[in-house]
Amino acid sequence: MLRRADADVAARRQVLTGAERFAEPLSAADRLLAASGPAFLAWCVVTPDADPEGRRLRVLYAAVGGGIGTLLPYLVLYLTDRGLTATGAGLVVGLMSAVGVLVIPLWGRLADGPVGVTRALQLSCALAGVASLALLAADRVVPALVLCALLLAAARAPGEALADALAVSAAGGSSDYGRVRMWASAGFAVTVGVWGLALERTGLGLVLLAYPATLVVAALSTRGMSPVHALGPLDSPGAEPTGRLLTRPVLVLLGGVLVFGVAMATAFTVLPLRIVDAGGAVWVVGVSAVVGAAAEIPLMRSSASVSARLGARRTVLLGGLLFAAAVTLYGAFAQPWVLVAASAVRGAGYALVYVGLVTAVRAAFPPRSRARGQALLQTVLMGVAPVAGASLGGFGYSHAPALPLFGATAVLALLGAGLACSRWARTPLEHVAPVEPSDAHLPLAER
Repeated sequence: MLRRADADVAARRQVLTGAERFAEPLSAADRLLAASGPAFLAWCVVTPDADPEGRRLRVLYAAVGGGIGTLLPYLVLYLTDRGLTATGAGLVVGLMSAVGVLVIPLWGRLADGPVGVTRALQLSCALAGVASLALLAADRVVPALVLCALLLAAARAPGEALADALAVSAAGGSSDYGRVRMWASAGFAVTVGVWGLALERTGLGLVLLAYPATLVVAALSTRGMSPVHALGPLDSPGAEPTGRLLTRPVLVLLGGVLVFGVAMATAFTVLPLRIVDAGGAVWVVGVSAVVGAAAEIPLMRSSASVSARLGARRTVLLGGLLFAAAVTLYGAFAQPWVLVAASAVRGAGYALVYVGLVTAVRAAFPPRSRARGQALLQTVLMGVAPVAGASLGGFGYSHAPALPLFGATAVLALLGAGLACSRWARTPLEHVAPVEPSDAHLPLAER
């Protein structure tokens, strides 16, 4: 299996770096895909919004999602192209995840302090851009590659958490969060396709040039945001020590996040192997990622209305059911395009669960501590859980039939969502009413 994976990576690297790709003419589909990137950014800016800051948040999330789409799907390929083995590249990516787990809480505390969320996010973008260029300059010097990759992980780790802290602190609060967060999914879906086309015709070195460009857009989008986005110092009214913030309902909620995150990471790790073993080409794996991200958009957009009809708990549970159903389909069918179609169901379920978890954390933490709250969520969901889920997924796929593996993963997803919906997490998952600008500075208990 490892030899086959190494051969696939080598073949893919040869396709991506081949000079003959420059000479191939662009098809009509290629031209449409290439034009969609600038058109999408223009759409983010000009789409009407009653709140001018809504446009800034849309651009911010589109840039955050676009940055993920330009970097993460191709980082392992870049590292192997620079001389690392597939095993070595996987180890580096794993270390980057571990670094993220360690530094995200530190970034959250910095953002809740005098620096504020907006400036912390700008600082993260600047440092990540420098680290990205340093990684490019490291070329084939392996120690420098590893060091720069870890610095990049430390700098970019808080991006999503700080963006979430800005969004849930804005006027409109959690009721508008899904409509804002969907732009990250849209940005990811567009850039994965556009950048895959660009790399096919150029070379992997451009991975680390496009990513800083998205960081520049993200940093510029935060300029001029109103003071409601800046959280106060740690000793201001409403601030609490981290230990007091971790109440029993919050710990139960984070436990559900951990279980769901393990299931999510297991599914994401194993699905590409499942698609390839079912006869799908490498580009079909990319299509499944785009389909999943695209399916998130309408559910995130309508998440507030769904929550108003069903209630916050039932909405999260519905998302868990959809995610579990999709993962079960992954194990039950071995046709590549059925797996791609199931990714749409997975994306819909993930959208409902993720929006519910972010707004739950918003409700559980006072205003001056929300950056730390979102940092904790991202640490568990995108840091700790993937370390366990990726390891379990790789081991399970090598030693167990597909249906039992994906079936167990579906059960974990449902258990995680159910735990977050349980009566023990009652306080965080109460319906969160929009926060009016006039009372955004008040502690949660006084609203």
